[in-house]
Amino acid sequence: MAYATVQDMIGRFGETEMLRLSSVDGVLPDVVNPVPVEQAIADADGIIDSYLRKRYRVPLAPVPRAIVNASCVLARYELSVGGDREPADQVKAGRRDIVAWLTQLANGVATLEDITPIVPSSAAQASDRERMFGRHGERGL
Repeated sequence: MAYATVQDMIGRFGETEMLRLSSVDGVLPDVVNPVPVEQAIADADGIIDSYLRKRYRVPLAPVPRAIVNASCVLARYELSVGGDREPADQVKAGRRDIVAWLTQLANGVATLEDITPIVPSSAAQASDRERMFGRHGERGL
């Protein structure tokens, strides 16, 4: 399940921008070519999941609007690089901001609304075993 759609990309960045970014060999299409856009979204979603799987069960469901936005911003960057394309400063800054936010999510500094974090496997766990020592170091029993 993709976090964003071609329609989400058009809604956020405009049809003209998506026509330009989905063009093949510099030929501006009459309609947005979904193939490169969907591939960029899949790549973006992989990046998002690589950060989030540390704290959340991925893929996320339901998908928060903030994640849809993150997917779109990262996909736009992916579409803007390669060949003779160079991303604009605004596109680079958007990617940088999203990666910083994903890092905060992964580290627990930020959270996703309505998504419950999972307990990492390395976290301390309570035990039902009898204590070997009392509170102040004295032996239990």
